[in-house]
Amino acid sequence: MSLHPKSGGRAAAVVAATATGLFALFFLGACLPDSDLTAVIEGGAAYGEGAAREGSLPDPGNWWKHFDDDGLEDLLEHLRRESPGLKAALARYDRSRAALGLAEADFFPGFFGDGHAKRLRDTGNSRFVLPQLTYSQYRAALNLNYEIDLWGRVRKTVDAARAEMEASSADLDAAQLSLEAELARNYYQWRFANEEIRVLDRTLELRQENLDLVDARVRGGETNQLDLDRARAELEATRAQRLQVERARAELEHAIAVLVGEAPATFEFPASMKRPGVGKAAVIPSGLPSELLARRPDLAAAESRLAAAAARLGATKRSYLPSVTLTGVGGLQGVNTAEFFDPLSLFGEIGPQVNVPLFQGGRIVSDVERADADAREALATYEETVLAAFQDVEDALSGIRFLDREIVAHEKAAEAANSAATLSRKRYEGGLVSYLEVVDAERTALNEERELVRAKSARHLASVQLIQSLGGGWDKP
Repeated sequence: MSLHPKSGGRAAAVVAATATGLFALFFLGACLPDSDLTAVIEGGAAYGEGAAREGSLPDPGNWWKHFDDDGLEDLLEHLRRESPGLKAALARYDRSRAALGLAEADFFPGFFGDGHAKRLRDTGNSRFVLPQLTYSQYRAALNLNYEIDLWGRVRKTVDAARAEMEASSADLDAAQLSLEAELARNYYQWRFANEEIRVLDRTLELRQENLDLVDARVRGGETNQLDLDRARAELEATRAQRLQVERARAELEHAIAVLVGEAPATFEFPASMKRPGVGKAAVIPSGLPSELLARRPDLAAAESRLAAAAARLGATKRSYLPSVTLTGVGGLQGVNTAEFFDPLSLFGEIGPQVNVPLFQGGRIVSDVERADADAREALATYEETVLAAFQDVEDALSGIRFLDREIVAHEKAAEAANSAATLSRKRYEGGLVSYLEVVDAERTALNEERELVRAKSARHLASVQLIQSLGGGWDKP
């Protein structure tokens, strides 16, 4: 068959236009940038070389050693074994590893088999006069499907999945550090609640002695019923304060039990936690380097998610380009089982399949815009995380600095208040002052002793906060 000259010209124009379009797409693929965020990723933003890479974080060391507290160490070991929160974070990390495996599978060709055995009957009512046949058909085939990664779309997808896995690994470390810090805070609040109860117990003994003294003076006619009522009121008020602290301590016990994965009703504290007293707070060295922030797991997670967003943006941009898929099928097909394995039953085909996106109603443009917005959000989140890290450290350091001075002031105030309370009690026994002065002096002494305990507790909590803010302490691994 011959073509009309004009028809041949139109066909040649269509072929030329198609070839030009394909050439433009191929040129676009060669020049397509991976992401506008490439420089940020390579530069590591504010922390650069210190940031974690390849899903690994520097070992923060045994930060709890700074407190030299066996009770805390026992509880932390229990938490790492049994914490439901830690198990959930580990499951999320395992899921991200599986997602990476799914993405990496696209690097390899896919083979799958298919087969059937069926009975067919052709129609006798068609445009062509054919005999109406009923026959069997048997088929067993092996299929091939493999996308040739010409533009790196698969590679970028794998890069994104790997970065997400690294972020999930950092999330696991962040979850562990967060749970450990929460446990340490609850533990030290529990220990200092015990100290506050000891202060109240000593005060209760003193209040009872005062009540006995005033009662004796009332019976001897040396004072009146008003002083006795005041002494009894102070005793009961102190007992009520003790009950308040006991209630708070019980809630802390329940929180500790849940953190280590046990029911509060069955949880028992280690023997090392039952000794009186609390060890000294961690000693903070001067001149902490800002590089320590680089091992914060939340920073590593934010950076990895920034890399993942950039990789996804690069993969999405490659949706503009043609995709080339190698497909093939081969096997045996016949109409009866006797001749199924005959060489004549063999069939097969193989070859590339090209899919060129020409018009999709703006779908690709919108997808790229969405990926770009995700990348910009990841960058802003990373910057916000960096600033929050500096704020956390500054808050903890300033808190420690002021609390150290506050503790000294409370120690002096408690000493002076106790001395004044002792003197007032002696003056009352000598009949020089009313019992109201004794009440006021002893109430002040009790308040100062409790404030001293609370300031020491806050100092321990600030140390834990600083350790968490630095990603696990200040010792360089």
